[in-house]
Amino acid sequence: MGTLSMLPLDYIEFFIFLVLLCAVGFFSGRGERKTSADYFLAGRTLPWYVVGGSYVAANVSTEHFVGLVGASYIMGVVPAQAQWATSLVILLIIFLFVPFLLKARITTIPEYLSRRFGSGTRLSFAVITVIANITIFMAAVMYAGGLALSAFFGWPLLWCIIGTGIFAGGWAVYGGLSTAAWTGLVTAVVKVGGVGLLTIFALKGMTPSGGILDGFWSVIEHNRGTEGVWREAVAASGPHLTQMGAYNRLSVIQPPDHPLIPWTSIIFTIVSVGVWYGAMNQFIVQRVLGAKDIWHARMGLMVAGYAKFLLPLIIVLPGLILFQRHPEYMLGDWKTAQHQADAGFVTLVQEFLPAGLRGLLLAVLFSAVQATVTSVVNATAAILTLDLYVPLVNPGATDRQKVRVGVIASIVAIAAGIAMAIVVSQTSSGIFQYMQTLNAFVAPPFAALFWVGLLWKRTNGAGAMASIIGGFAVAAAIKAGGELWQMPSWYYPFGNQAAVCWVLCVGFCIAGTLLRPGLTPGMARDNVTLWDSREALSEGLGKHWYTSVFFWGGLLLALTLASMAYFSSLFFPVR
Repeated sequence: MGTLSMLPLDYIEFFIFLVLLCAVGFFSGRGERKTSADYFLAGRTLPWYVVGGSYVAANVSTEHFVGLVGASYIMGVVPAQAQWATSLVILLIIFLFVPFLLKARITTIPEYLSRRFGSGTRLSFAVITVIANITIFMAAVMYAGGLALSAFFGWPLLWCIIGTGIFAGGWAVYGGLSTAAWTGLVTAVVKVGGVGLLTIFALKGMTPSGGILDGFWSVIEHNRGTEGVWREAVAASGPHLTQMGAYNRLSVIQPPDHPLIPWTSIIFTIVSVGVWYGAMNQFIVQRVLGAKDIWHARMGLMVAGYAKFLLPLIIVLPGLILFQRHPEYMLGDWKTAQHQADAGFVTLVQEFLPAGLRGLLLAVLFSAVQATVTSVVNATAAILTLDLYVPLVNPGATDRQKVRVGVIASIVAIAAGIAMAIVVSQTSSGIFQYMQTLNAFVAPPFAALFWVGLLWKRTNGAGAMASIIGGFAVAAAIKAGGELWQMPSWYYPFGNQAAVCWVLCVGFCIAGTLLRPGLTPGMARDNVTLWDSREALSEGLGKHWYTSVFFWGGLLLALTLASMAYFSSLFFPVR
């Protein structure tokens, strides 16, 4: 792929964005090193719009723009299911978990696990979270960002990965969560606006009339794959995606052997991977813990829920546009097609966005890397400092020592993330599928003990460790079984594997508790189960309809379920 043609105006746009980002980062990060609460939780002062904007910024990064556009090109509309399922997870977090988490006054999720189950669970979760942050989140984001910048300028991919990692991570070193949150708000606006602009230009280029709605329906019709080269492309991709009949690119309800989101795993994905990612993932939940109060936390997450609901319009639809534009990718080598799909976002910029506006898209890609890397680095530093350094090395550490160690931990995390991103660049699977596969491996044990521990006060440390040890053993056995023996086609999708593992982990947690009864820290404390905080469930719901969490939550639920029903074989049957 050649480099993009850029005008001086493009570089001016990008420079203005960098100046704005640096100004926001500088002023928001001043004075945030006085205490560990300031550095890691922004002093618990974040308003709802910053909570929501930074949540979206941290959650939606280059692996979405690059990876999801590529996945949508290959698989059709089904990646939208992941975004809509996340909206449902966010509603679950808003109504059940937010009051509990804020009442507990914790700084990190491992801190809660220590109160609930003991130090062993805290240590296990902290180590796994650090590894996951580096190998899943930072690695994929840095690689995807480096890939896009390399395509823009023709620079070596290696140097693009290193450069984006250093610049993006530097803000986490400087200002902690406050800088990550406020710069995240800016980048969220830039990302949505910039990618939305690209989608509009692409839709206008799909039909001779130049109409946006005409372009949309043209894209939908071509993705049915009923004629010409598009029919051949769907037929060629089908055997790689399912063995259970013709492939439907316009349905989010897919057969049990679908590699990304089979229908059999949707519910279990919500309660396992979804809860782990949204309620236990430190770099996501950290801005919720830093909110002013329960209402600001809930309404901020509501903003994020609506953003996830609308996200397919700007990250899935471009993949469908790319399919209409370049169905021939599917007719060649499958591995080559995946790499061409991962480069699809930049291809759309090349073909549809005029020079003079490309600087905005460069800002979008850079901001996507910056927001997520800054958030992940700060969260990783918080866990390394508060959950590993303090309890294991220096229990009497002062706030000044904690902040100093946090800065050092941030630098180490950046270096490790860059190294892992270079490794990821050598893999053959798509970026989005790489992330989802690793998520499905890590999430079930911890999601299971989190659920059981929240709902059943008798749950103890033995049950928690049984879930962790048994869960990872089962996950490894499931993966090995698929490599060593020929299994049914439904066995291989990571969503199905995660569902089986989560159910078994719930059983391990209950069995471990019953076999080793005894008092654990959480059994003797308040605010460690949902039942302890049930009075808080009615707090922060809003006094007027326009501030009502129930009103906006009910509307989001209805819109999400209606969208899932519309994009299915009910309205788009296979022809």
